[in-house]
Amino acid sequence: MQPALKSGLTMIEEDEAPPEIAHMYAEVKRDLQVPIVPNAWKALAISPAALATDWALTRTFSQHTTLPESLVSMIRYTIAEVGNCRYCSAGNEFLCRRLGVDEETLSALVEDLDRVSPRRVRVIIEFALKVAHHPQSLVAEDYQRVRDQGVTDEELVEIIFVAAMARYADTLADALKIEVDPMVAEALGR
Repeated sequence: MQPALKSGLTMIEEDEAPPEIAHMYAEVKRDLQVPIVPNAWKALAISPAALATDWALTRTFSQHTTLPESLVSMIRYTIAEVGNCRYCSAGNEFLCRRLGVDEETLSALVEDLDRVSPRRVRVIIEFALKVAHHPQSLVAEDYQRVRDQGVTDEELVEIIFVAAMARYADTLADALKIEVDPMVAEALGR
């Protein structure tokens, strides 16, 4: 087993995984096209039920969403940054870069949303932040502002889902005390 996380829990490494976990690890690597299993799933693997549920949710949504993967990553990155989740921020910044989100956009997402272009993306990110951090304050005008950007109701629900899942991921990462994956830290120069 991997040395204890700051939470006192241990991660299950690929070479130590029992068959049920090893099977899910293989799916993660294949479906996400990554060479390693991210620390988040190695931490969740302590509970096969938690890992299976989280992986099924992640895989199913990514297979069926109508939203561009880069937009999903930008939403998740911005929410993690605002929520100070070091693990999710780094992972989603890495994904944004891998998907071609430029440096200027990444900077604007965390420093000045008014600089995010196109306007449609800015309005979606602003809405997603409100969903994630202040959902009770949403009013009809918030939804309409997003619809005015040509966002369908299906996309609107998916944006809400992404924002909720981002907060869920931040909570898991922070509560489990997961460290940034070495491959991600190295790629980001951290």
